[in-house]
Amino acid sequence: MKAKRYSTEFKSSIVALYNEGRSVNSLANEYHLAVQTVTVWVKNLKSIPTALILKIVHFFSIRAEVQAAIG
Repeated sequence: MKAKRYSTEFKSSIVALYNEGRSVNSLANEYHLAVQTVTVWVKNLKSIPTALILKIVHFFSIRAEVQAAIG
């Protein structure tokens, strides 16, 4: 079975929620992810400040809007 790939935007938003006080277990349950998956994302991105993560998420959402507008 091929592993599911998640976008950087999605991973960043999950880590941002964690940084705001959500638990790994609650995020895993809400988004139907393995606890280990969320733990790895948090470990890899935890050193990045939440403000920067939110900027990354914002960038990707703007990029998606532009791509949708140009077809």
